[in-house]
Amino acid sequence: MKIVIPMTGIGNRFVQAGYKTLKPLIKIHEKTMIEWVIRLFPNESDFIFICREDHLKTTNLKAILKKAAPTGKLLAIDGHKKGPVYAVKQVYDHIPDNEAVIVNYCDYFMNWDYLDFKAHIEQHNPAGSIVCYQGFHPHLLYPENVYAGCLTDDRGYLTQIKEKHSFTIDKTKSLHSAGLYYFQSGQLMKQSFDWLMQEDLDINGEYYVSMVYDYLLEKKLPVSVYNNVPHFCQWGTPQDLEEYCYWNV
Repeated sequence: MKIVIPMTGIGNRFVQAGYKTLKPLIKIHEKTMIEWVIRLFPNESDFIFICREDHLKTTNLKAILKKAAPTGKLLAIDGHKKGPVYAVKQVYDHIPDNEAVIVNYCDYFMNWDYLDFKAHIEQHNPAGSIVCYQGFHPHLLYPENVYAGCLTDDRGYLTQIKEKHSFTIDKTKSLHSAGLYYFQSGQLMKQSFDWLMQEDLDINGEYYVSMVYDYLLEKKLPVSVYNNVPHFCQWGTPQDLEEYCYWNV
């Protein structure tokens, strides 16, 4: 499984909140955020880390990644504010068309069984799959905290997805995307990413991976939703991280 982790954002909200450390390098329980993300995929070695060139030059990000994932590939691109889809698009040449791909965000952790997820993929053979969580999580308490919401049919296949949205008033009852997006092939991933950007479907100038699944739905391709995630840790904003730390005291 090829695992692509874009991490090219500035982390502007953390900077504004007074953090001096690059977001993926913030330590949580004695490990950096990106080290926790890598631990989501035990026994995997085929990582692609998409980094800002200036971050690799001015921080210890390169050393951290090389230690945590020695066989991973570090790819440097220019800084931008166009979101993860744009970042991945810059490294298409490093993603084979005929391999399955996971595109994974760099600012969360979850208690889950990766081997069970892989078994789910093998059993159902979906064109795409989205990992979701539901139930009580502290970051859902705030009305302004909305993520990519999902609706499914009675078989657990995606029927609708909407970024920055909850399909229920009580957010504990909604399915929220964790930030892990599976594609059956690199070719399908590229087709859906290209479609999103050609249609210019952005939110505040950013292209989110969740939004490309509308392309798969439009093509009537099966997208499974895997929601066996009992505990999810949202670290995307300073408030998210501080709430997480508060509830873990």
